[in-house]
Amino acid sequence: MPFIGISTNVILVIAGIGLLIFVHELGHFLVAKKIGVRVLAFSMGFGPAIIRKKIGETDYRLSLFPLGGYVKLAGEQKDETCTGDEGEFSSKTPGQRAAVLVAGVTCNTLLAFIAFIIAFRIGVPFVTSEIGQVIPGWPAWEAGIQPGDKITKVDRISNPDFEDVFVSIALNNSPEGIKVELERDGKLQYVNILPRFDPNLGIQRIGIAPATSLEVGKIFSFGDSDAPAQKAGVKVGDTIIAVDGTSITSENEFRAIERSNPGNELVLTVLRNDRKFDLNITPSVDNRWMIGLSCTTAKIDSLKNDCLARSIGLKKGDEIVKVNGQTVTGYSELVNSITSLPDGSIDLEIKRGRNTQLIAFNKSGEETIQEFLTGFTPHYGLTVDTTVEGLPSAEIGIKPGDKIISLNGKETLKWEELLESIAKSNGKPVEIAWIRGNERMVEQITPVKSEESAQGRMGIRLKEKKITRKYGLLVSCIVGTQKAIINIKRIYLTLQGFVSQKLSTKALGGPVLIAQASYESAKSGIGKLVYFLAIISINLAVLNILPVPVLDGGHLLFIGIEKLKGSPVSEKTLAIANYIGLGLILSLVIYATKNDIMRIFQVL
Repeated sequence: MPFIGISTNVILVIAGIGLLIFVHELGHFLVAKKIGVRVLAFSMGFGPAIIRKKIGETDYRLSLFPLGGYVKLAGEQKDETCTGDEGEFSSKTPGQRAAVLVAGVTCNTLLAFIAFIIAFRIGVPFVTSEIGQVIPGWPAWEAGIQPGDKITKVDRISNPDFEDVFVSIALNNSPEGIKVELERDGKLQYVNILPRFDPNLGIQRIGIAPATSLEVGKIFSFGDSDAPAQKAGVKVGDTIIAVDGTSITSENEFRAIERSNPGNELVLTVLRNDRKFDLNITPSVDNRWMIGLSCTTAKIDSLKNDCLARSIGLKKGDEIVKVNGQTVTGYSELVNSITSLPDGSIDLEIKRGRNTQLIAFNKSGEETIQEFLTGFTPHYGLTVDTTVEGLPSAEIGIKPGDKIISLNGKETLKWEELLESIAKSNGKPVEIAWIRGNERMVEQITPVKSEESAQGRMGIRLKEKKITRKYGLLVSCIVGTQKAIINIKRIYLTLQGFVSQKLSTKALGGPVLIAQASYESAKSGIGKLVYFLAIISINLAVLNILPVPVLDGGHLLFIGIEKLKGSPVSEKTLAIANYIGLGLILSLVIYATKNDIMRIFQVL
C-alpha cells in the first residue's frame, strides 16, 4: 500500500491544502454552470484520472495527486476550437466572465471566515504575549521593556498573542513607531517604540523573544555528535525542575547554569508523567575562534528612556572622551576611570557632533556606577579597546588605540565583519592590518579557542508559553471574523513593506515553508491546522485578485480594459502579458523556494 508509513499529520496537511485549491475551483465551476457556460471537465486533484464519470457535458474526475483541482471551460481560450456559441466562456458578457473569475476568490474568502470560526470552536494554541528576553541595545530595551512584561495591546489589537505582536511590529509603517500597552506587576504601562530593520532576518524587530516554560520542546545535536541531552536520556515533554539540587524557575536560571558548566557533569532533575527522574548530563564545550581583542568604544550606541545616564544629560550618539580631564580611548578605560575615582562629582567631557561639553556625574558607591553603565550600550568599532595577554593579538603587538583596517587584504568596515571573518577562519592563519598613528602594520595572526571563553550547551530547546483560545459559537464568530480582517490587512501591508523595503525579500516563503508550517500546525492539533489553513486560504484569495496576468486579477484587469475600450484586448497582447505574468510567478516561486532551502540549511 503506497500510503503505509505516512503519518496522519501529513495526510491532514495534504487534504487541507487540497481543499483550499478545490474550493477555489469549485467557485469557478458553480458560477460558470449558473451563467450557462459548458464545463468540459471538473477534477478533484491533478494528474491522471483515477476515477472519471461523464454527466451531461462535464467529465468529473478524481485524479492521482490530491493537491487541489481544476475546471476546463468551453471557449476559455480563443482559438480554432471556439465556435462562438452561447455556451462558451468567451461568448459571455464582460460582467458574466468577471463573475466566474471572482467566484474562486470569493469561495476562498468565505472558507477562510468559516475556518477561523471552526478553529476557535475547536481551540487554537497561541504563544502568549509574555516577554521572555529583551536584547540590550534594541528598541524594546531602550523603551524600558523587561522580561516578564505582558503585552496587552499592540497597534490597536487588544489581548494579542505573540504572533500578533511579531507581525504588527514587522509591518509597522508609521514614522512615529508603534504603540504598545504593557502589564507589569498588575499595572498598565504605555510605551511608543520605533522598530528597527534587522538585515539578517529581513524584517523589522524591536528585540524581544517570547517567554518559555521549562518543558523540553526539542532536543538537537551539534555537528556529528549526539546532543548531551540525548545521551543523558532527556525526552521531549520532560519538565526541568532542578539542576544539581537547585530549583529552576525560569529559562534564564537554567541557561546561566548550562553556560557556566562546559564539560562538567550535572544532575538534571526532570518531571516525566508525574514522576521525578535524576539524569546525569555533561554540557558540551562550546568555544569560538578568537584573537583576543575588544573594540568597545566609549560612544553611546543606545540609551534607555528612563536611566541615570539619560537623566544627567547624555544622549544617543554621544562619545565620552575625557573623565575629570583624563582622555579615555575606549569603554574599558571609561569604566576603569570612573571606578577608580572617589565618590563625588565627576566631570564627563563628551563629544556631540562637532561640539564638546561637560556633564557632571555624581558618583555615590558601586551601585551608582552599575546604574550608570547599565543604562546604555556602547558602540563597537574597530579601534582596539583592550587586548588579552597570551592571546594572538597581544602576541603580534596589537595595542589599545590601534585601528584594525583589513583582514586578508579585504577592507573591514564593521566589528561584526571582523567577528564573522575570525569565526570562519577555523583556526587558519589570516593576514591582519592595522594602523597606529600614521604607521601601517601587517602581520599573520592565527585564531585560537580559549578555554576561558567556553560555554556549556546541552542541546535543549524549551517550549514557549502557550494559551489555548477556545470560545462558544457567538464569540468564535466575532474573533474569527476579526482574525480574517486582520490577516487581509496584513497581506497588503506585507506587499507595501516589500515595496518600501521595510521587509526584505529574504523573508519570502514558498511551498517548502508552507508545507513545514502546515505540518507543525498539524502537530499542534487540529484547531491550529484549521487556523493555519484559514490564513493560507485568505492569502490565496487576496493574492489571486492582484492584477497580475495569469492570475484571476489579471484576467479581471483585461476584462475591465475591454469594457472601457469596447472591444477585447488582442490575442497577441494577451499572450505576451500571460507569458510575462507566468514568468513573474515562476520567478517568485523559485526565489521563495530558494529562501526555504537556505532556511533549512541555516544559510539565511
